[in-house]
Amino acid sequence: MENHKSKRSLRVALVLGAAVAGTALVGWGGLAAWSAYTENAGNSVAAGTLTHNNYVSSNCVSVIGVAPVGAGPGWCSAIMTVTGADPANGVLPATGVVKIDNTGSLQSTFSMSMPSAPVSSGGTICADLSLQVTSLSAGAPGTPYAATALSTTMGATALDNDAASPVTTWSPNGTPDTGTGATGNTFTFHVAALAGFATNYADAGQSCTFSILFTQTAA
Repeated sequence: MENHKSKRSLRVALVLGAAVAGTALVGWGGLAAWSAYTENAGNSVAAGTLTHNNYVSSNCVSVIGVAPVGAGPGWCSAIMTVTGADPANGVLPATGVVKIDNTGSLQSTFSMSMPSAPVSSGGTICADLSLQVTSLSAGAPGTPYAATALSTTMGATALDNDAASPVTTWSPNGTPDTGTGATGNTFTFHVAALAGFATNYADAGQSCTFSILFTQTAA
């Protein structure tokens, strides 16, 4: 009888010991450990907008990613259309004006170029004409493209804004058809006859056509 009680007491002691051990484990990092939390939700990243406005006779909004070809968005009015020029009638020199404004939310740099070589319908009329581009800015920044024969393809030409101190980085959030200040500039295209135009009879009845591409790059 005594032996039976001893065995029973031993079993109770083992059970109690296991329970105490389990409680100790839980208290030192088990499932019932105390925890405290904070959470920062709703984090996000948004890209800025890269757009500009090109105004000749109406607002023309840029397209992103691919240069416009032939028609559609980003394909804007001709800056100048000159007809009936001859060496004596005063049609040349002629000018055309375009206003460029950074209407996006990103600081940007701008350049202009000819995406392809000027095309002559015949003769050497392109070589007998010159193109110059000026802006509102005074001094050197005011002539981004010096007078050059139209037979030359204009490469990428950096453009300053019209800030009090013109710089190549244009401020964002400009207003369309403004063409002034830190967010924009106005460019005047001048076409003039070179000496050969007056003596080259092959230029009569011919035309020289060219395109100008304005490129905006996030800065």
